[in-house]
Amino acid sequence: MISGSFIPLLLVCGLFALILAVGIGCSYLWLVWLGKEATKCPKCGQRGAGELLESEVIESRSYTEWERRLRILGGDASQRRRVQVTEQTFEDHFECERCKHRWTTTARQKTRDAIDGTKRR
Repeated sequence: MISGSFIPLLLVCGLFALILAVGIGCSYLWLVWLGKEATKCPKCGQRGAGELLESEVIESRSYTEWERRLRILGGDASQRRRVQVTEQTFEDHFECERCKHRWTTTARQKTRDAIDGTKRR
């Protein structure tokens, strides 16, 4: 049998679980909407109708730069490290499933790899 002191704890945990479930559900729906909006046909306006035909890297460059390290637990603030930066430009070709219109979009991606092997975006 549940004693009276556990009832408020159960109510708080239940409320937290409800808030968490609603947050996850809203985030999922937002991501689905963004995915369909990203493949919206520019001609007929149908959301989610764009089928990716081909994706290719049209430009890529790599270079090294210096980055300041964060001061953690009283470390030296002037400490710097070298990072390898890779910038790529992608070209994606889509075709609308509804009206067969074809279009192209471009996107850039920048990846930072510390010389010691850790990755950052």
